[in-house]
Order: sequence, then structure tokens, then C-alpha cells
Amino acid sequence: MLNKVQLIGFTGAEAEIRTTAGGKKVATLRVATSRYTKKEGTRKDYTTWHQVEIWNQGTVGWLESRGLPKGSKVFVEGETRHDRYTDKDGQERFFSKVVVATPRHELKSLDRQEAAVSEAA
Repeated sequence: MLNKVQLIGFTGAEAEIRTTAGGKKVATLRVATSRYTKKEGTRKDYTTWHQVEIWNQGTVGWLESRGLPKGSKVFVEGETRHDRYTDKDGQERFFSKVVVATPRHELKSLDRQEAAVSEAA
């Protein structure tokens, strides 16, 4: 089976980095991709926001030390995972995210040459 996602887009903000109860660091990043249609000479843009969760410790360390500012162009390769939570009103909510967690997954800055940040988990 194959579960693979590749995105090229722009960051919506700097990565949020937190530490789990088990002491492992994880980074969350929002990435915008877009497409457009053109009808009768009028261009209409469609933006999609993707939540990216990064578990590769080398990549998280790179984000901590150098960061990716809002608006950075990035390449993301990972897998799709679906999750759910219950909101404050008791409604069950579902969402999808791209997870960068294995040696085959990566996050690269396309703004800077030295910014390849893939590493084994």
C-alpha cells in the first residue's frame, strides 16, 4: 500500500514546537497551496491550507535553530493521516494532516539552498 503526499506551498506562520509527555519534540506547520481557474479572462484563485506535523527529530531541531518564517516556500513529503477531536460544544470534528515521520519523508525550504532538512526519525 502507498500513502504518500507531496506539497509545494508557502508557510502560513513559523512552526509551533512542543514537547510530548514522553519528552519527544514535534513541530506543527501550516502550509498553503493554491490552484486557479480562468474563465472569460478572469482568474479565480483557490487556496487550500494543510496542517503538517513533523516528528523527525533532526527536522524539528533544524526548525528550532533556523526556523522558517511566514511566507517561506517549502516542499513537504509525508503521509496523510486523519484525526478527530471533540470541540468545546461537544461536536466531534474530523481533520486531515500530513505527517513527516519516517526516513522517506522530508521537509525542504525552497527559499534557501542549504535548507534540506530531511533526517531519519
